[in-house]
Amino acid sequence: MSRTLQLCVVLALAGTIVAWQLFVPPIVGLADQGDFARVLGPLGYAPVPKGPEHQYGYVTRTFVKDPSYREPRWEQTSSEFIFATVAVTLNRVLRGPGKFDITVFGFTHAVLFLLALGRLLYVTRGLAIYWSAWALMLLVLTDVGYVAYWNSLYTEPASCLWFLFLLAESIDLCGSEQISMGQVLRWNIFAVLWIMAKTQNAALCIPLAAYDLRMVWRTLGRGGSYVALAGVVAICVAGGVMYRSLLPAPRVSVLYDMVFFGILPESEDARSDLKALGLDPNYARYSGTLPWSPGTGVADGALVNALQANVSSFSLMEFYLRRPARLWRHLQTRLPTAFSLRPEFCGNFDRSAGRPKGARSNAIALWSRFHEHCLSPIALLLLSALVLFPAGGIVFVLRHDSTASDRRWVELGILLAACGSTAFFVSAFGDAYDNVKHQFLFNLLLDTCLVFWFVARSEEHTSELQSLRH
Repeated sequence: MSRTLQLCVVLALAGTIVAWQLFVPPIVGLADQGDFARVLGPLGYAPVPKGPEHQYGYVTRTFVKDPSYREPRWEQTSSEFIFATVAVTLNRVLRGPGKFDITVFGFTHAVLFLLALGRLLYVTRGLAIYWSAWALMLLVLTDVGYVAYWNSLYTEPASCLWFLFLLAESIDLCGSEQISMGQVLRWNIFAVLWIMAKTQNAALCIPLAAYDLRMVWRTLGRGGSYVALAGVVAICVAGGVMYRSLLPAPRVSVLYDMVFFGILPESEDARSDLKALGLDPNYARYSGTLPWSPGTGVADGALVNALQANVSSFSLMEFYLRRPARLWRHLQTRLPTAFSLRPEFCGNFDRSAGRPKGARSNAIALWSRFHEHCLSPIALLLLSALVLFPAGGIVFVLRHDSTASDRRWVELGILLAACGSTAFFVSAFGDAYDNVKHQFLFNLLLDTCLVFWFVARSEEHTSELQSLRH
């Protein structure tokens, strides 16, 4: 059987697994925990029922045209709107503009996922252990921990899909002695779209821009260098735009979470911490509350004004850096859930499935269970390896006895580890609620690093065996 045919078989198997979860009753998806309005509003649709009946517990399937549902102060810029627009347009052609079913989004996401997976399979077909690499991709990416997001209106699908396209282009670059202008252009487009998937992705512009500068060096003297240099600028601009795009309402909500649901409950002296943050110590009475909790401090206009004036992501970063023991304590509270692929508040079934409220699907969850039972117990070790790898990788790249090919692969490993570390810390110290969903991108990058490491070690071992035989 040719590798092209083998690739088609693997892709067909992936499509079957994904379709069985998304479209065969009872369908699998994710319940709305309040974020759907950020995508629905600009599209002009509302859920049925319109109230909180399905939130957290059941997947909402039906959405109807209703411009009044829009909440502009909670909306966000996201490249997910590309997928959303395609889905709504497809629905309009097939069913009319009046309403749509969530599976239209699932279909759109699934098609793009299969295109990205197909590209990944194609660029890895030359590996000596390509079958092992393909099997791991299938195991990881068809797990319900990832697939459930396709039947949803979260922005995580954009984070996943644009990353997979970017990863495929990165692997293609590593296997090329000389890279073309088209390769550079595609890589930069996917990098920008990945950054613009979600506000928390803004910080990824730093490792991505650094990698792009290396691409400038690789294409120096050719047309691709100008494209790469323009890409560096575009990546930095995209990061700045996404950071600035967070509107006041969600920004205050995030800051409130971090201060009153994160810092103060972990504090031995809440009043002193509030004073250090430039806030009135009397606000300690709101410790442990969320923006929507009964008795929340968000109802206190003076507190909201003080948060906006005195607290920011950078001041919170400074707070923890000045207090290493507090940083470590906060890290310890986040690690137990950080490696989970299953959002703690979101059910997987719609009400008609007859399952209990908040029920989860365990049909295709082998990789999710591996995360829970094998990776979570060594979470600190894995995180440490992820943080330290870039330093060791840079030392390897600077060695004069390393080959150009080896340097390219190590540079990609550095990028993946740096992006993974960035995603973890942005999520862990950027919000104190809904932690599993916020760590979605970190887990995707961690899984990529694990597969990358396994394949690299196996390829090295295979190469050594072949050398001994010769």
